[in-house]
Amino acid sequence: MIKKTFDKELLYKYLDKNRDIYSEKIRALAEAYGMERDFCSFYIQTGGTVISDYYKSAVVANCGKRAGDRLAELMEFLTCGIFRKVILPYTPFDISNTDANISRLCLMRYAGGVREPDETDKEILESDFSISDIYEIASDGFDIDFNKWYTDTSHMVRHGISRLYALGKNACAVKMFSSSGITYLSYVATRESERGKGLATRLLQSICSAEQQAGNTSYVLCGPGLKGFYENVGFVQEDEAAEITI
Repeated sequence: MIKKTFDKELLYKYLDKNRDIYSEKIRALAEAYGMERDFCSFYIQTGGTVISDYYKSAVVANCGKRAGDRLAELMEFLTCGIFRKVILPYTPFDISNTDANISRLCLMRYAGGVREPDETDKEILESDFSISDIYEIASDGFDIDFNKWYTDTSHMVRHGISRLYALGKNACAVKMFSSSGITYLSYVATRESERGKGLATRLLQSICSAEQQAGNTSYVLCGPGLKGFYENVGFVQEDEAAEITI
């Protein structure tokens, strides 16, 4: 059985059982928006699987011990038309035999270690940018709706959930959240005219090194085509995720 919950204490009870990027993505949404928003909802499946719905994009966290036992029920719920996109760990959910449109993603973990501060760190600190500047860079690499992105990002930054980074006005990254020692990065992009100069690499290494000094491990999700780029930065593949589009 899958039930919607408005009980944050109960939600966190399940999320605390298995802390990973999926559980912490869901926790960050609960921290930012609470439990009463129409556009942000939370569900718990019998057995411990937790699902968030944020503007019809779902994240699934395996917080139970036997997720596969209730896979049919879960997949029916995820593909019934409520959601447009779903992110979940490829394992322990063996979804390879489902009929849904599934893409594999690489879950990459930064393993480059802490480095001594250099000029890149100074450049990042001295970068003068706005949320609109970050959007202009990120939109060169991502299909983003400006109004929704601006509203959500400014809210998350204002509440201390997210943080924006830029190297000048040519490369950017967004720390979506940092929770339970897990930092999740997204919207890593370089302005198209400035690509090939190593700007995103420098930016990521600076951010991830600082996070590691703070006791956090940095993660990204990427398509197989970007795996080599992140490996050159210092990431290693830890697991696979699945992206389901409906």
